[in-house]
Amino acid sequence: MDIENLPTIYLVAEGPEGLATILDDFLEQSKDPAFAASEHFILYQLGSQKSLIKVDTSKMPFHFRYHDLLGRPATNAVKETIAQFLWEKCGEKERFRYEYPGEDD
Repeated sequence: MDIENLPTIYLVAEGPEGLATILDDFLEQSKDPAFAASEHFILYQLGSQKSLIKVDTSKMPFHFRYHDLLGRPATNAVKETIAQFLWEKCGEKERFRYEYPGEDD
């Protein structure tokens, strides 16, 4: 996918903080079934990096598809932001504790 094939509707996230803010907003809005059923795209930007992230909010935990517009792998900042969101806000911490009782997190 290149810049000419971007979806027409997406939110722009500037850096990890912007991505975290949008994900928090998606979590709140996903309580609305119509919102949860729709496709959601984030254009993540940090310096010269531009990446498209598709977020499936229809079920928990959210699912993500990542595509860097220059074909690079996801940066650690993107991976860590999404991982922290899933762990703290989408029930992954609780699922881990249930599946692995007594393990340190």
